[in-house]
Amino acid sequence: MCDDKKSPVEFDYTSFLGESCSKKWTFLEALASVAPVFGEAWKETTKQDSDPDSRLWEMALQSLSTSRSDESNLVSLIRLARDEHIDCLQVIMPYSLDADQIETIQAKGNASITAVPDEDVLIAVIHA
Repeated sequence: MCDDKKSPVEFDYTSFLGESCSKKWTFLEALASVAPVFGEAWKETTKQDSDPDSRLWEMALQSLSTSRSDESNLVSLIRLARDEHIDCLQVIMPYSLDADQIETIQAKGNASITAVPDEDVLIAVIHA
C-alpha cells in the first residue's frame, strides 16, 4: 500500500471514460496539435498552477483513449503519474480487473498494484 505520510493521488477511471467520449477540443489543444512547440510551452506554464490530481487528469485526457484496452490505458496512466513524481495512485474503476490484467499492468508499468477487496479500486505504488 501507500506510504502513510503521503495520501495517494486519486484518478477516477470511470469518470475518465465518460469524459473522454464527450470531450471537445479547446482552442489551445487544437493549436498545440498543429504547433507542438506551443503546446509544450503552454503545458509547462499551466503545470505550475495546478495540483497533481488536476495535471494527471488533463494529461490523461490528452494521452489515453477509449479505443485502447484498459491495460494499455492504465500502464500509460502509471507512466504519466511517474513523470509527475506521483508515488502512489488510487484508481477508481468501473469494474474489477482479473489477476492476469493486473499482472500485465504491474509488469509493463513497473508498479505494485493492489486491488481493494469488495471495491473496484486499484492502488498502484509506482516504482522509479
